[in-house]
Amino acid sequence: RLSRQTFASMRLARPRTTRRLLSQLPAPWEATYAASTRAELLAAYEAWAPTYDADSVGSFGYAAPGAAALALERHVADASAAVVLDAGAGTGQVGEHLSRLGFSHVLGVDLSAPMLRIAATKGCYRELLRGDLADRTLLPPGSLDAVVCVGTLTPNHVEDGATLHTWLEWLRPGGVICASIRDDFWEGSPLPNACQRLQEEGLWTLVEETESARYTPLVNDVAFRVRTWRKAVDCLASGST
Repeated sequence: RLSRQTFASMRLARPRTTRRLLSQLPAPWEATYAASTRAELLAAYEAWAPTYDADSVGSFGYAAPGAAALALERHVADASAAVVLDAGAGTGQVGEHLSRLGFSHVLGVDLSAPMLRIAATKGCYRELLRGDLADRTLLPPGSLDAVVCVGTLTPNHVEDGATLHTWLEWLRPGGVICASIRDDFWEGSPLPNACQRLQEEGLWTLVEETESARYTPLVNDVAFRVRTWRKAVDCLASGST
């Protein structure tokens, strides 16, 4: 779930979003949003990795991975041939859902090595990389048919348009980015403006926004939506926003 974003921008967002949300979160998730440095964030995920699946799915009812995978399936013509990036793969929950839906060319990227080691045991990924999702050199331009991200467009993870622009560079023209985003994070972050700018610049188009649904229904009423954007067919997405 990690990308090496500037913690200066994260701290600016904390009074508006993170502090307000901590009381709504199960304890293990609190640590990932309360982190004030990259080292603290990595440490929080390392500590949580052994029980992450049991906690998030078994105890919290984490609904976003399955919903995002289904949304991606609706917008990819041939799941068996599509090259997909799971951006912020974590322990591989999204990869498991994609595998069941017939996706067989899935690349997972995350900064947390302990989380990726768990993902590797699931057999859902063609390749797993420990890397920075904001690093434009991580993947070749135009090498992907789709990007799916769950739990990544959040405070302390990815919040800016520059990273989205990088993902667009990695996509082939006509490819899709499918992202689950909590409603409270969306409303209190720079993301709406960043996404709107990309649309106004003709780089992508919003093709679906799901109805709001409960994110962790076993523990609270926090809600999320899955949004899917399609890259313009004539878009090279070079430069930055």
